[in-house]
Amino acid sequence: MDGMPHLGSGITWDYQGRQVFASPNIKEGLVSVIDMTNWQVIKEIKIDGPGFFMRSHSKSKYAWVDVFFGPHKDEVHIIDKSTLKIVKTLIPAPDKTSAHVEFTKDGKYALLSIWDNDGALVVYDANTLKEIKRIPMKKPSGKYNVYNKTHYERGTSH
Repeated sequence: MDGMPHLGSGITWDYQGRQVFASPNIKEGLVSVIDMTNWQVIKEIKIDGPGFFMRSHSKSKYAWVDVFFGPHKDEVHIIDKSTLKIVKTLIPAPDKTSAHVEFTKDGKYALLSIWDNDGALVVYDANTLKEIKRIPMKKPSGKYNVYNKTHYERGTSH
């Protein structure tokens, strides 16, 4: 694998009958998807810059990856876990860093940080990808769901 993966934000899921691991690259605009049986890279998904956080939930068909570094820091790509293709790119706050997606316990909502002094916590419907609510905050940084952090569920980010 080229570059430097951010293993602390990697996620796993079942893809075409096998378990895969995916991680954003903090030096290049790539998400590497690796077959966990033979540890071979099966796909590198090009994103608009180096990413830092990649998150999903066992009940979600999507993986969310930010473009934390560089001129596209305001973007979050939504990847369909069944096709390994970007299906949508969100820009929740132009020119402000979008990052730290977390999910509610049931996976119904994705919570995204606008990492800025004049930031917000943005709540999205995790299935329709529509914004539900925006709560103003100063530089929110994730870890919004203690349950997901303390209870292991295969396919849910921790």
